[in-house]
Amino acid sequence: MSKSIEEILAPRPEIRLRIYAWTLDKPSADYVGLTKVGQTTQANVNARIKQSQGQVQQSYTLHLDEP
Repeated sequence: MSKSIEEILAPRPEIRLRIYAWTLDKPSADYVGLTKVGQTTQANVNARIKQSQGQVQQSYTLHLDEP
């Protein structure tokens, strides 16, 4: 007895990508005028930005947060 494709494959989770753009509030000279653009599956973009900053948390401005 053969199984249907739906029985073989696990259901795909509902993942919504978010695109975001941000800049540091007080960038060093090498980063003046640069904007960081990224995408994530996390619902909280601010949490993702803090992850990407690591231990050196700096203030930033979020310019874009869209699905």
